[in-house]
Amino acid sequence: MGQRNATMGRRREGVLGLKRLKNRDFSIWLNGLAGILYAASSGLAHAGAWPSPVGEGQIISTTLFNNASQGYDDNGNITQEVRFSKSEASVYLEHGLTAATTLVLQSSFQDIEFRAGVDDIAFSGVGESYLGLRRLFWHDAKTVLSVQGGLIFAGAGEAISDADLGIGSTHLEARVLLGRSFNLAKRDGFVDLQMARRFRPENYPDEWRVDVTAGWRPLNNAQVLLQGFYTASEAEFEIARRNTRLKLQSSLVYDRSAKTSYQIGIYQTVVGRNIVKEKAFFVAIWSRY
Repeated sequence: MGQRNATMGRRREGVLGLKRLKNRDFSIWLNGLAGILYAASSGLAHAGAWPSPVGEGQIISTTLFNNASQGYDDNGNITQEVRFSKSEASVYLEHGLTAATTLVLQSSFQDIEFRAGVDDIAFSGVGESYLGLRRLFWHDAKTVLSVQGGLIFAGAGEAISDADLGIGSTHLEARVLLGRSFNLAKRDGFVDLQMARRFRPENYPDEWRVDVTAGWRPLNNAQVLLQGFYTASEAEFEIARRNTRLKLQSSLVYDRSAKTSYQIGIYQTVVGRNIVKEKAFFVAIWSRY
């Protein structure tokens, strides 16, 4: 169960900021090139590879509506009948601490209903929360390489895919982020590739995650995002079944002003194993400062 959502902002402004960093101007201007990535089972957010400007940042508020009526079995076939629905309100914040270091904070509130076989679950409460730091490692005029480490604090909601709600504990995530800007039809675009490993204590399952985002700006105040998110959980049977999932997502971001943007999008699980086949609709407001 769960959902992941990524948003990336203005690639053109990001390139200008990196040029200033290369010239040792430590007030990087990257107003808006950042993102929200909801982790597949906890709604956690992670920004893109580019850093936030020193002393500046953004707050992204997202509302998600998610449901599923089918599930993938252990062979990856859609054979299970389920009843799953989730509404979630999430707040994500990132803030530039230095020219190369960005603080990332996030938490969410969830309403979940799940029914499959003898399981009948209803939950309303706080999900997991995230505290992390992203560090710019290397860049040139078009490419950015960053690393990010974070602590994920246990909540009473979704934590481990295919496991009971609230199960788990505080754990770590290590993430590598690679971003590259491009120009297509004389319009700005970017690609962001991320790979992450979650390390959970005791017998709780570790996870691999791969996230890919492509963004293109057909208009000066609008951007199209296409994304894919893959997760593989190394669960043990006594906690959860081993599971994998691939989700595809598309969204549109409209810049109302230099400080505010609106996003609307959909996503769906297209391949999976021991996981529900989700469909979701979401809206988000980006507030930059």
